[in-house]
Amino acid sequence: MADETIEEPENSTVDDWFGQNVARDQDLADELVAEEGGNQAAAEKRFDEEAEGEAKFDAGHPRPD
Repeated sequence: MADETIEEPENSTVDDWFGQNVARDQDLADELVAEEGGNQAAAEKRFDEEAEGEAKFDAGHPRPD
């Protein structure tokens, strides 16, 4: 049993977990800094345009009216 792979069903919300969104955005930030040759301002501008974590979180957690 210990060697079995756990597969989430198609309707799983695992992809919506906040920590996973943060991890993906962190990876993106690291990639952008590298692509911009360490230029923090340019990487930050691109991050604001390309990061999806906040939007995914907001879509999965609507605020009550």
